[in-house]
Amino acid sequence: MLEPARSLYKYRWLVYELVLRNLRLRYRGSIFGVFWTLLNPLLFMAVYTFVFSVILKGAIPKFPLFLLCGLVPFTFFSTAVQQGSSAIVDGRVYVGKTLFPTIVLIVVPVLANAVNFAIALPLVLILALVLHVHLGASLLLLPVVLVVQLVLTQAIATLLAVVNVFYRDVQELLGYVMSALLFLTPIFYLPTSAPARYQAVFQLNPLAALVDSYQRILYAGTVPDFGRLGFAFGAAVLLALVANAVFIRYREAFAQYL
Repeated sequence: MLEPARSLYKYRWLVYELVLRNLRLRYRGSIFGVFWTLLNPLLFMAVYTFVFSVILKGAIPKFPLFLLCGLVPFTFFSTAVQQGSSAIVDGRVYVGKTLFPTIVLIVVPVLANAVNFAIALPLVLILALVLHVHLGASLLLLPVVLVVQLVLTQAIATLLAVVNVFYRDVQELLGYVMSALLFLTPIFYLPTSAPARYQAVFQLNPLAALVDSYQRILYAGTVPDFGRLGFAFGAAVLLALVANAVFIRYREAFAQYL
């Protein structure tokens, strides 16, 4: 893992400039600009709250906050992975250049979406205060959960970006996978509401563990389940090791297939 990390540190100025460029291009020509980062989760929160609280009559108290605690980090994960998975193909003009580290292409969309997540996070805190949720010292653990999510997101984006160079079906299929994952992750419902035989699905899903951690900190005002958070961290590190090994193994072939 050290070689890509050294490249990122050496070219940290380039990463910084490309992340800024990514954010500027995303909101250029937009009236609301960066406020779309806040309007997007608010819009989906309103729609999903109406569907699951009014039509389906869910019994989760303060459902808008519960929903937002899972929806905001999931949006960060989903968007970053989808953009990162096509980053090498989209940046084919830079691949094979002697001095340009290809890993930067994947890191930039992940960090840009992390910035958007940081912008949207105060919205969750404000809603928690409006709904009189007691947010205590457990907020100090929020950066820990974010770091775990960053590692997991970067690992999955890197692995998929490499596979997508050789099989372009990945970026087409990923949209369907994320739509399914949205409902297979306990964002709209409590994990305990699922039948016992399906509980293993949640236990083996590191993203579900991260969503649970956000909900415990920002919705329940308690500390995360350290067992589940530790599992998510272990899965993230393992995936990062595999992703970096695969990236180093196949990076010399990128230019040939692009």
